[in-house]
Amino acid sequence: MGAVSVVLLTHHARQPEVFPHAATLGIVPSLPAVTTLEPDEPIERELMRGEHQRYEISLSAGEYEEILIEQRGIDVVVEVRSTRDNASAKFDDEVGRQGREQVDVAATSDGLYTVTVKPARGTMSPGSYVIRVSRRRMATEGERSIYASRTLRTTAAQLEVEGRFDEARRMLERALMLTEGVRGRNDVQVAAIAAQLAGVQRKLADGAAAECLYQRAIAILDRTRGAGHPTAARARSELAVLYQREGKRRKAEALLRQSLDVIEKTLGAEHPWFVSSLATLGNLRDSAGDLEEEEAIIRRAMSIAETIGDTDSIQYAALLNNLGEVRRQKEDYGRAEALFQQSLALGERLLGPANYTTATPLQNLGIVARERKDYAMAEEYNTRALSIRERAVGLNHPDVAHILTNLANIYRARGDYARSLETHFRALRIWENAAGPYQRATLLSVGNIAKTYSAMGDIARALPYQRRADAILETQLTLNLAIGSERQKLMFVQGVSERTDRTISLHLREAPHNREAAALATLVLLQRKGRVLDTLIDTLAAVRQRITNTSDAGLLDRLNTTTAELARLALNPRFASHPETRERAIADLALRKERLEGELAEHSSEFRAQMQPITLEGVESALPRRTALVEFTIFRPFNPRAERNSEAYDRPHYAAYIVRRGRAPSGFDLGPAEAIDGAIGALREALRDPTRADVAQRAREVDERVMEPLRSALGDASRLLISPDGELNLVPFEALVDTQGRYLVERHTVTYLTSGRDLLRMQPARTNHRRPVIFADPIFGEPSIASPPTDASASPTRAVRRSVTVAASFSALYFAPLAATAEEGRAIKGLFPSSTLYTGHGATKAALQRVKGPRMLHIASHGFFLQGARATVDNPLLRSGLALAGANLTHGQPGDGMLTALEASGLDLWGTKLVTLSACDTGIGEVRNGEGVYGLRRAFVLAGAETVVMSLWPVRDAVAREAMVAYYSGLRAGLGRSDALRQAQLAMLKRPGRQHPFYWASFIQSGEWANLDGRRPGE
Repeated sequence: MGAVSVVLLTHHARQPEVFPHAATLGIVPSLPAVTTLEPDEPIERELMRGEHQRYEISLSAGEYEEILIEQRGIDVVVEVRSTRDNASAKFDDEVGRQGREQVDVAATSDGLYTVTVKPARGTMSPGSYVIRVSRRRMATEGERSIYASRTLRTTAAQLEVEGRFDEARRMLERALMLTEGVRGRNDVQVAAIAAQLAGVQRKLADGAAAECLYQRAIAILDRTRGAGHPTAARARSELAVLYQREGKRRKAEALLRQSLDVIEKTLGAEHPWFVSSLATLGNLRDSAGDLEEEEAIIRRAMSIAETIGDTDSIQYAALLNNLGEVRRQKEDYGRAEALFQQSLALGERLLGPANYTTATPLQNLGIVARERKDYAMAEEYNTRALSIRERAVGLNHPDVAHILTNLANIYRARGDYARSLETHFRALRIWENAAGPYQRATLLSVGNIAKTYSAMGDIARALPYQRRADAILETQLTLNLAIGSERQKLMFVQGVSERTDRTISLHLREAPHNREAAALATLVLLQRKGRVLDTLIDTLAAVRQRITNTSDAGLLDRLNTTTAELARLALNPRFASHPETRERAIADLALRKERLEGELAEHSSEFRAQMQPITLEGVESALPRRTALVEFTIFRPFNPRAERNSEAYDRPHYAAYIVRRGRAPSGFDLGPAEAIDGAIGALREALRDPTRADVAQRAREVDERVMEPLRSALGDASRLLISPDGELNLVPFEALVDTQGRYLVERHTVTYLTSGRDLLRMQPARTNHRRPVIFADPIFGEPSIASPPTDASASPTRAVRRSVTVAASFSALYFAPLAATAEEGRAIKGLFPSSTLYTGHGATKAALQRVKGPRMLHIASHGFFLQGARATVDNPLLRSGLALAGANLTHGQPGDGMLTALEASGLDLWGTKLVTLSACDTGIGEVRNGEGVYGLRRAFVLAGAETVVMSLWPVRDAVAREAMVAYYSGLRAGLGRSDALRQAQLAMLKRPGRQHPFYWASFIQSGEWANLDGRRPGE
């Protein structure tokens, strides 16, 4: 039961359904003395937690009695039961510790009626109540109908707990008809029945009926009690469960956010309804692949349940199961098994060993047993769970399909492929009818079928199902990346990365000569690499385009303010002696930033919905002639014949796919990433030192591993569009050396992309006639508390654009003057006279933040990226940045002279053709496989820049000036943005004393390569 997380080899179960009316079910610990209720004789009593108080009234058939209970500091639940026919009716309409519970009894037979008053679930403190009865009279037909409806609802709740959903549905439909006939269609009790019936329809997998009923209940409650009432919030929380299980995360998140706020304000966080909403929120985080936050949410929910003494409940059993599932996904099988056993034992004690809810921990225990290769026990657990579910809901219910998937995987692990496929196909038929073709459960099913065919060596049958699985995942990516913060988006993408590994492995390992497999693997890479960056760009672009919307403008302002606060805290030396205080403050600000990002993402969903689909044909058609796209990736080779996930994936490898117009894509397994990364590290060390004589040798070693295998596929391509991955993000490919001893820059023009998908974004050219802006020669100032450190390697006129060694925080940074940048700035302004030039004390962070979408932005200064022992914050965008005027000063606000990459991402550079970061190390940062480099390069792309020119190591001031003046001269002459850089590099390479790549290869260009007017060379 419950929602399904994507697990590639097995299917696990999430939280069992928590039945809203099951809270009042249970065994009375003892039978207290019975008090006879007399008309007009009110009784006031204290009521303790766990206490049940009983009353009796004698009624004749057809008589009506109204019982009023005034709650004074305690929420009560009332049950009325006939001693003759044992029919019961429960009343819990007034939520909260104050207010009046009205119990209307219409006797169906002569005899005694027992009235039991007990505290609502989760009650912690004692309180009192006053109970009184009116003088009885004969019941009207309407009163008899309403009481009959109440007994039907109570019985339906019990049937729901037992898993007899169809019987419960029929009773609730009868109850709804009776109540509507008496009270009309818009009564509060009608809303309560509609919500209860919606829950049953949800369990019967009739999502459309459930949604309609929930929405009806919410509409009635909003009109009669207001959206801020806890019952309306509860209905929204239950509808969120439905949306979460249907994969509609954005809708579920919005409802849950509202529900949690209302319940906390009205009932408090220490309430079972709040715990239930937290459990749903945890399931949402699971479906997003965010296990860390999910575990934190579950533990918070359990802590509240323990505080209010609600540990002897089905809800607590569900939380134990969900925590066990988190531990299982983290491969902590011992702890997972213990939690599943606890959940099972509690469920069996409360509801019996054959109850519907017990099937959930049973199937999860089966997954743990399978991971341990105890296939007999795994099959036993799953067979028992299957029997329970088939008996309750029949053969074609989604909850049955969950277990069929697990059994099919057990059969496959045993080598019984025929039985495995038969069972998988049975599960798939159920999912196609119940969940639809694009739900996560369907993805799991078709993925397992593809894996089984692949294990059999039947590639022809494996490919259609692998293609279908990837198409479903593309839909899921679109839906899940439409909401949430950057961190949450990254967690989801990381959670599905194994799917990409499977598709690439199917081609490179199982069918290396199959053109369909190659095309599918290429498409998957084009769709998934850098996907989080894309969604963030879309979010910010959409908001900036709609900035006239005051709500969006306010959100963006709040996000930028929060970002600035984060930067100040990261740069503040006053916290050096209080690291724990600082860490807590940073965590609070980061959480606030996440929430704002999530709201902005919701506001831009319409923008993203209009984006063109990503297709291989679309990318091919966007490629100019004699241009090759080189798409690198890191993948873990997948063995479909392995028995377990933990054994199926090999160590990471690099791969490359070549895409050219009019040709079939080709893919190459380049070998273990560890060896390639070692060669890259050796090359980078040689590149950063102009005295190293072995740089060509190191460059040849990298070329031999990553470019030589591709050259036959590159053919006559003169322009390479390189989309790197992993440590290749930090390599200037122009400096690689081929078998003839020539640098790659001598044969090819190189442009770097986050993904080949960028070609689709670049197609609509944006015009921009705003003035270029130049920042150069900032006066960094001198610290007032100590003498500045000296830079032994450079005089003031030959300073190196780099940060000085850092001790433990940003307070230890010192930036030396960069005299040549003044000349650089003036020279560029001479080439582009309309430019605005900021220098000296005017080249400030505040001035840069005021800039709005200039045609070009040039920043000549120091850059920094702190890592290792230098890093005092985790976020790489807070550890990298640019130094501006006043960066060395110790007075004023921390960070007034330093712009972090996180702050740079909030600049408004929408429409800016070119950003040049003429500073040290502006192209490096923290490498995240599949998403590029987290540092300044990412920040300026997020800010809206079409093209970013940046450096990969510290460059000497005069050398940088020489390179930049040559580059802008080429731009002024109409050369493309990458061609101008190449010509500057080739010119420097020919100069005596400049042949070492240290001098000419530091700067690379990423993004659009057209000239400043939007024309691409050769087009």
